[in-house]
Amino acid sequence: MVNKPEEEKEYLRFPTKHQFSHKAGKTVDRSLTVFYIGLDSLRQIFHTYNVKNETGFLRKCADRIHHFCSEIVVTEGGEGLLLHVHGLPSKKAAEQLARKVIEGFSEPFLMNGTEIFLTVSLGICQDFDQGKSRTELIKGAEMAWTLIKEKPGSNFHFFSPDILTTWKDTFNLEFSLRKALKANQFELHYQPQKDIKTGGIVGCEALLRWKHPDEGYIPPDHFIPLAESSGMMIELGEWVLREACRRNKQWHSSGTYRGLIGVNLSAKQLQQPGMAEKVKGILAETGLSAAYLELEITESAAIFQNNEVLENLMQLKDLGVHLSIDDFGTGYSSLRYLSVFPISKLKIDKMFMKQEVQHNQAIVKSIISMSHSMEMKVIAEGVETKEQLVFLEKENCDEVQGYYFYKPLPLKEASELLLQAQ
Repeated sequence: MVNKPEEEKEYLRFPTKHQFSHKAGKTVDRSLTVFYIGLDSLRQIFHTYNVKNETGFLRKCADRIHHFCSEIVVTEGGEGLLLHVHGLPSKKAAEQLARKVIEGFSEPFLMNGTEIFLTVSLGICQDFDQGKSRTELIKGAEMAWTLIKEKPGSNFHFFSPDILTTWKDTFNLEFSLRKALKANQFELHYQPQKDIKTGGIVGCEALLRWKHPDEGYIPPDHFIPLAESSGMMIELGEWVLREACRRNKQWHSSGTYRGLIGVNLSAKQLQQPGMAEKVKGILAETGLSAAYLELEITESAAIFQNNEVLENLMQLKDLGVHLSIDDFGTGYSSLRYLSVFPISKLKIDKMFMKQEVQHNQAIVKSIISMSHSMEMKVIAEGVETKEQLVFLEKENCDEVQGYYFYKPLPLKEASELLLQAQ
């Protein structure tokens, strides 16, 4: 790679995408590689430190790396840099350059008298078949960048055609998901929870299921993260809460069941202003007593210890709703939030029920002992064997849930089981 003479260098040019557009059918030489360098948190840094000359700062970023490349161009919007590099013969060579660029940002920038460290995320697109225009290479680099831009720290990712396939599948699933709620494609399955001493059913966890008209049941781990990222979790979570409360009230009224119904609360719901009032309204609408509702929040959601979350939890507790931490031990394990939040129960994650993992029993013993010392109940999920049950009985675990007893059941089967268990 040969740099241009100093007088010929042009680090910043606008607008980049139009300058480098090629006519349809025209391709670039096989040695061209395009890097999209995303400057992480750049907008927030500009606002925080009141940066007026944004172009000037981007020129400083370009100066850091211009000796690695033949051209450097600032992308529209000022959120990153585009590098058009000739002479890279292989993917390995591109990786080496990417690491050099990352290394170039390891030193701080001086911004209004303050040292600022920037991490960078690189999307890379190469074309060894001479089948892509420069514009297509730019788009490919940007797409590759989107896959890592939310991950902390400096990293890079190469474009591949699989990205387009994945995006298409994700968009199609999201479109179907938005239709599903209106088309009544969601349903709840119920997994009973047992008192470990009496063997009686004391609770039921309501679990969301999506029965697609063509695809059948879609696994929750496929659509729930998408619902969260697309902003649908608030609406979907409210439907789950209302349906679970309505069903539990019907069970109570018919004499089928007189226990708790457990509902998972997402992090976004937990941080929603007026969450307690919404729960109060649903309880009034369905006629279910708050004493028969248990809201489960994940450990990662609980870690958001802002005033809104704490206020919502306190108000829910005041309503008489039970609150539990789901998947305990898999996240941040902060004992501080256990002392601050009004939690009445911890649910030990099923991963700790796997006996082949060293120290799991010691961890379970510690969680049970700690919970009881804080006057909280403990429920173990993922119980699948007699040996696991015996161990939990010995350690005075309060409740259990898992396939050793019952799998999540659709409404009809759950109703029949609960009636027989009375």
